[in-house]
Parts: sequence; C-alpha cells; structure tokens
Amino acid sequence: MFLSNESKATKEFEPHPKGAARGVCVEVITHNKKTGEPWSKSGDHGTKYQLILAFQTEKQVEVEEGVKEYCVHWEWFNIPESIANENSKLHKFFRDWEVPIQAFKTKEEFEEEVVGRPALCVFTHNNVEGKVYSNLTSCTAIAEDDLENAWVAKDYKPYTESAPF
Repeated sequence: MFLSNESKATKEFEPHPKGAARGVCVEVITHNKKTGEPWSKSGDHGTKYQLILAFQTEKQVEVEEGVKEYCVHWEWFNIPESIANENSKLHKFFRDWEVPIQAFKTKEEFEEEVVGRPALCVFTHNNVEGKVYSNLTSCTAIAEDDLENAWVAKDYKPYTESAPF
C-alpha cells in the first residue's frame, strides 16, 4: 500500500516463522531515530536504557501481495550495569552466541564485535490478545567448520543512517 491511515504500530505484520534459521546481526540500535533520544524503559526501579540487536535471517515473509523480504528481528536488551552480571539477559545471550564478555568502550567497538557475526537462531511464537509475536528463544554461534554456510545479509534496510550494512 502506498499510503495508509494506520500507524506503523497497528499495521499488520508477519511474525518471523517458527523454528531454526541462519541469521546475522546487521545493526546495533540505541537511539530512536525520530526523537534522537536513547531507547529506554521506565519502571518501579527507575529508567533502564536499552539496546537492540537487529538480526536478518534467511527466512522470508510476504510484505505485500507477491513481494517477499528477508525477515528482520529486533531483540531488545536492558543495558546492564555490568556485562559481567551473569543474571542479565545480555550476558546469557552473549555466552550462547560466544560473544566475549568484556567491556566495550564505545558503540563502534561493540559493533565491530557483533555486526556481521553469524548465528543460528530459533524462533517461537506467542499469542497476545489475538496477535502473534515472534520470540528469539535461542541464538548460538555457528560452528567454525560451518562458517562457509553462514547467512550473509541481503537487501537489509537499516534503521539508522550510520548502520554498517
């Protein structure tokens, strides 16, 4: 559709298909491009800043009749006070994906480590009030002897202008 009166939040979308998919991290997102403000979530324990790891996978969904695109999934993380905190979602995610658990001084240094890093991703679905959402339930490193079969991003449309892809 060329023009729509629906906001992007209410537009219909296709969730990532269930199951395993080869993927690659294509972007690290920390700021809302419309407001320029950092992504954050406020709650009982104050404001937590967030980062998003965007993964593109080999799976495709139909975005409009006859037009397919490779799936992109945004995985949201609260930025922990310390990446060494074994209870943080980000620490557990990095451990499974075999990203070094270390301090990253800049976003660019972090991007060098994760953007372009292949992964084997597993997706499940959950249903919330009649709407189906995809969840990235597992993200593991690709075996060294299988790197030649790793997924490489294709036609990725970056969220931010400074994205490496």
